[in-house]
Amino acid sequence: MTASEFSVNITDIALPNDYGVAKKDGLVIFIRGAVIGDRVTVKIGRENKRFAYGQITRIDVPSPYRIPPACPYFGSCGGCTLQQLQYDKQLEIKQRYLLENLSRIGGIRLESIETFPVKPSPELYFYRNKLELSFGERNGEVILGLRERMSPFKSYTASVISLNKCPVFSPVVEKIAPIIAKFAHFEGFTAFNPITKKGVLKHLVLRESKATGEIMVILETRAEALQGIENVIHQMKLHVPEVASVYHATNRKTNDIVHFERINRLFGARSIIEQISGLNLKVYPGTFFQPNSKGGALLYHEIAAQLNLKGNETILGLYCGTGPIEIFLANKARQIIGIDSEPANITTANENCKINQITNCTFHLSRAEDVLKKQVNLPKADVLVIDPPRTGLSKRGIDAVKKLAIPKVAYVSCNPATLARDLRELTGHGYTIHRIIPFDFFPHTGHLETLAILER
Repeated sequence: MTASEFSVNITDIALPNDYGVAKKDGLVIFIRGAVIGDRVTVKIGRENKRFAYGQITRIDVPSPYRIPPACPYFGSCGGCTLQQLQYDKQLEIKQRYLLENLSRIGGIRLESIETFPVKPSPELYFYRNKLELSFGERNGEVILGLRERMSPFKSYTASVISLNKCPVFSPVVEKIAPIIAKFAHFEGFTAFNPITKKGVLKHLVLRESKATGEIMVILETRAEALQGIENVIHQMKLHVPEVASVYHATNRKTNDIVHFERINRLFGARSIIEQISGLNLKVYPGTFFQPNSKGGALLYHEIAAQLNLKGNETILGLYCGTGPIEIFLANKARQIIGIDSEPANITTANENCKINQITNCTFHLSRAEDVLKKQVNLPKADVLVIDPPRTGLSKRGIDAVKKLAIPKVAYVSCNPATLARDLRELTGHGYTIHRIIPFDFFPHTGHLETLAILER
C-alpha cells in the first residue's frame, strides 16, 4: 500500500449506479466495482468538498455477498451493474433505495403506510424482451455491442464493447450479431460515432416474444438505402428461424438515441405477439412494452388485486401506451378509458382489444395534461391508473389528476425519485397512500418498478 492508498469498508451501494459507499475522515467515497461488505484498498481519483470517487487497487477481504458475474462483459459493458452481488442483497438494497427516496424527497412518513418487500423477478437471466445494440469500430472493422460505461475518471469516448452474447436478453444474440457485423464489413458500411457525428450504422434493435420465441430485427441507420440487405435476410432465414420480421429504420439525428424517423418492413410479419396472462398483445418496432414480460404479468395481477374491483367500476388510464394494463383489467370492470399522446399506441391498443375480443375499452388520442379539455369526453371514473414516463407527472399532469379527484389511484413508476415527488404533491391534495409495492423488473441493475395505491 502506497502513501496515497488506504483501506476502507464498503457499507452500502449507491443506486441507481453500482458505486460502493465508504467513509474516510468524514469524506464519503464512491467506489465503482465495490460490493457492500467488501474491505478494499483504494486511491482517490477525483475529489470535491462533499465527496470523492475512489478506484480499487486491491480487494483485501471480499464481501460474503460477492459472487462471480454470469456475463463475461460485466464491468466494461454499460448494461448490468450488479451482477457481482447476490440477488437477495440486490433486492434489499433496492428496497432501501426506494424507501429513502420516499422519505427524503416525498416527505412521506413510512410508518403510516404499508410497504411490501421488493417482489423478485420470475427469471434472473434471459428476462429482457428487448435489446438495443450500438455499432462501433475496432481495428478498422465494424462491431456490435453496448457503449462503454461512463466513468468519473476519464472522458467519455462512446466506444463500443463488442458482445457476442447477452445473458439478460436471449441466446439468439449469438446467431444474429455475427450476421449483421459480417454484412457491415462486406458492404463497407461505417459505424456511427456520436462524438464525431460521422458514420452510417447506428443501432440494431432486437425484440423477442418470451411466449413464442419470435424475434423482430430492426436495423437503424442514417442511410435511406442499404445495398446487400437481401443477403442478411437470406442468412437469417437459413440460420435463425426464430426471426419473424426484419425492418430497416432511418434515423438521421446526430445523437445516440434510438429513433425511427422512417421505417420499412423488409421481411415477415408486421408485428410479433407477446402473451401475458392469456392475452395476446401486438408488439411493433416502436411499441413501448414492459421489458420484463413475466414481471409485467406480476404487476398487472397485483394492480387488479390491490384495486379490489367489483365489476361495476369505470377506470381511466393515463399514459396507457398500447393498453396492456387497461386490457388486463377489462374483464374486472364495467368500462375502461385509455389516454395516450402517441397515435401508434392508440392504434395498437385498439388492435389488442380486437384480437382479445375486448369490447368495454375505448382509447383516446390526447396528452394526459389535456385530459380535461373538451376533445376528450370522459365519464366519471372510479379508478385512475397512471403509468407515466421516467420523468413522472408534469406540473400540468399533477394539476389534471388533482382536478379529476378520482377516489382510487394506482400509480406505476419506474423512477423512485419522481414517484416520491409526485406522491408528495398528491398527498398534499387529499390523497392518502395506502400501500407501496415494488417489483424487480431489472435484475442486476439499479432500477425497479413501483406500484403505489392511493385513495381520497
